[in-house]
Amino acid sequence: MKKLFTIVLVSFCTIASLMAGGSKEQAADDGALHGSLTVATNASSPTFEAVEKVIELFMEENPGVEVEYTTYGSDYENLMKARMAANDLPDVFATHGWAVNRYAEYLMPLNDLELSQRISPSVIDTVTTDDGSIVAMPITMEQSGIIYNKTILKEAGWDHVPRTLDEFYQCCEDVKALGIAPVYITGKDTRIQANMMDIMAVSMLITCNDAGDNAERLYDGTFDWSKWAPVSSFITELRDRGYTNVDATTADPIYTQEKLAFGEAMFNFNNQAMITSAWELNPDADLSMMPVPAFHEDDEQIWIGGERECYGIWKDSPNKELAIALLEFMARPENAKIVCDMAGMPAGFIDIDSEQKLSEDYAQFADLKIYPYFDREWLPSGMWATMRTIGGALTAGEMSVEDSCRAMSDSYLSLMSQQ
Repeated sequence: MKKLFTIVLVSFCTIASLMAGGSKEQAADDGALHGSLTVATNASSPTFEAVEKVIELFMEENPGVEVEYTTYGSDYENLMKARMAANDLPDVFATHGWAVNRYAEYLMPLNDLELSQRISPSVIDTVTTDDGSIVAMPITMEQSGIIYNKTILKEAGWDHVPRTLDEFYQCCEDVKALGIAPVYITGKDTRIQANMMDIMAVSMLITCNDAGDNAERLYDGTFDWSKWAPVSSFITELRDRGYTNVDATTADPIYTQEKLAFGEAMFNFNNQAMITSAWELNPDADLSMMPVPAFHEDDEQIWIGGERECYGIWKDSPNKELAIALLEFMARPENAKIVCDMAGMPAGFIDIDSEQKLSEDYAQFADLKIYPYFDREWLPSGMWATMRTIGGALTAGEMSVEDSCRAMSDSYLSLMSQQ
């Protein structure tokens, strides 16, 4: 059996070579599967290793099959857009929150597969098109807010997580007094700032009591972008009050798990997988996940979620039989459980009893609603890059809040006109 696992760091000059690799299929006369399959994801450790393990088990069960499993990392979105434009996609690929809004037209419906009947009600809508087609299989789903350190919270004098934005700022002040960085930001990779705004924008613009018709205006292109100011101001407030790490503009994300694991930072805007990574360094780290604080005193806290490690089959794949077999194998309860447990993420299936250390903490907030990430639901495709740009500039003090609102407006109008 030949194993082909790769972690690829790529630039646009390599797109052609990524597209050039064809694959062959299929079943031999004896009914056994034979051929090769390409699978692409944006996942990093530990999720990548978890899926890699399951794919290795698949090849052991089907010795005539070779699977090339690749992660494009932070280049994933741009590379996949290029491959969509060329209509030359991997046989199976991760949809990273965009199964419907970006990839649906390129994906094969999975409704006829048994696995589609087992997808959790909490995530089924995010992988189902308006016409009822289930286009991707969520092995894990996300129920995120803000990572926090329970030990530091107690040391700062708090017996509950901050419920409102004002409480969040006060908690940051109390943590700062302990000589600990309240919020850890890694400016070397501005995805963290984009993620912060992506999460907070839902609370500030969609779910708060005075949101009005913001959602509809975002859908129809008439949104007043001056209303984005509180979202950008969240970044500048943290910066100006000294609530971020001193190297926020240059810190490398590879150190995030270390800072969380050893109590050098209190809050981090990431998902459950980051907690799992921190526990690999320090199993005793008392970390958990809290809901997104409410924007106003009388608003509700919320969760942010949807599909996480989620795979679909390219509708034009020449290897559909192999691709279906792989998805069905990955969906087996014992295999999906491997990914859920190693990644530390909730299962996307209803029949997976995964070992989630955060279950009790989540149970405290079981009645709170789960909303999609802001850019996945209310922004045109492509604005994640804009949020990364303004997030980094706001952190570095190179852009004002007003300028960020104009930048968001310009990008929004330009992208809306193309769609």
